[in-house]
Amino acid sequence: MESQSPLGALILGPGSLANAAHNHWPSAASSAHPSHRRLTKDAKATIESTSRRVGIRARDVRAVVQDQHPELNFTKRDIYNARSLINREKLGGLGPTAALIKLFDEQKVPYIVKWADDNPNRLLGLVWTFPYCIGMWKRFPEVISFDNTYNTNRFKLPLFQATGQTCLRTVFNTAFGLIDNERREGFQFLAESIKQLIEEHSIQQPDVIITDFDGQMKAALNDQFPEVQQQLCIHHINSNVQLRAKQKWLKSPGSSSNSSCGSDNEAGSSSQVQLSTANQQSLSAPVQNSIPHTFNGVFAMWKLVVFAETEEVHDKAWINLCKEFNDQRPILRYLYGTYMPIRAQWARCFVQNYRNFGIRVTSGTEASNNNIKGYLLNGMSNLYRLVEAMQDMIKDQSQDFIDGCASDEVLTAPEYLRPSAEYLGELRTLVSSKRLALITAQYRLAKKAMPTAKDPFPAALGDCVCSVPVELGIPCYHSIYIKLASGTSFTKQEDY
Repeated sequence: MESQSPLGALILGPGSLANAAHNHWPSAASSAHPSHRRLTKDAKATIESTSRRVGIRARDVRAVVQDQHPELNFTKRDIYNARSLINREKLGGLGPTAALIKLFDEQKVPYIVKWADDNPNRLLGLVWTFPYCIGMWKRFPEVISFDNTYNTNRFKLPLFQATGQTCLRTVFNTAFGLIDNERREGFQFLAESIKQLIEEHSIQQPDVIITDFDGQMKAALNDQFPEVQQQLCIHHINSNVQLRAKQKWLKSPGSSSNSSCGSDNEAGSSSQVQLSTANQQSLSAPVQNSIPHTFNGVFAMWKLVVFAETEEVHDKAWINLCKEFNDQRPILRYLYGTYMPIRAQWARCFVQNYRNFGIRVTSGTEASNNNIKGYLLNGMSNLYRLVEAMQDMIKDQSQDFIDGCASDEVLTAPEYLRPSAEYLGELRTLVSSKRLALITAQYRLAKKAMPTAKDPFPAALGDCVCSVPVELGIPCYHSIYIKLASGTSFTKQEDY
């Protein structure tokens, strides 16, 4: 019962209490009360250090904090709030984009930015790189691959990545870019910015640029790099050829009902997903000796055109394809009008005359596109957090390359220190195991021309028309034969 004291204070009478201390049932958990959920300074430091990786989720941070600070009470919402406060403090009262530009200036990150003429606060384009990327770019400048991806930021700006390949055949990033459109002016800004970075940091101009079939991008790159050989990704080409052959196949002579699917222009990535798993696997399968008169037969003969080693064999393969499938005019018109005019950018017999290290696809850049999304929680990050994720990715990329080089050195040394490898000379300590394996393949060809007790008069090698010194940057079997015959070895002064 309740009663009033003479002083007006409320007095709780006997029988009105649930227990001796409170007039309510005890809470199921102390975390229900904000006063018991105050995070200590140490707990906030743990949250900040754990949250440095953008892709780590709040529930994972909560588990770490619970392990390190079991005496505290908090909810997942408290972790969200603490992380949000940390992110706001990083911005320093600025918007995410303005804070990013300030971060670039403070960390001396090379960047080129483009603002709208009618609105100086509206971002139209941004291209940047990192010091590690510059160092790797200078070290491996020969081949650059370009590709774009989506769903990485809340502004829906396409993210472009330029990548190269290391001596270990791993991928490294050279530069990143964001543009507000995928028209010529957007690609022109990207190409001009890449050219500016190359000039500002004294980077060697690439020998080869690899892209997919995007006419606007290729035109912009050709404008800035007119002397650089452009190559088309053969995986994109073969995927679209197989798809279009299936769409345009005429089941009966004179029929055109099946040839109306799609135009003769390059099929986009949305079309490629229509290929079955079996068809996708056949993109890299060896060509069969017997060619069926089906759309799969078209693709089998097309691969003979793509991978022909000489121009003569290439021309013959194209003629044979046209003869075999003379009744499939829509397919032949598509191939002739779309790809044959630019065959110097994809046919094996032409691209092997450029220093591309055997790189024929943009899969390395596409892998980097997928990789960056693994560092993001979702596709709605602001630009500041997007760059934070990239910094994490580059940090891991750097450590992976260091570990890979150390492992490559340990695994390579014993195999190439044998007496049979003395012809390598200084190359044993200068090049990676990947390149040494390619040289060894040439060595086996040269060895066949060396006299032995069993074969004292082997067949002569003939004149050297090898493309491997240009394409792969290694000595061909003719050069190795000379070293073997003379008992000399390669030196680092011999440039390949």
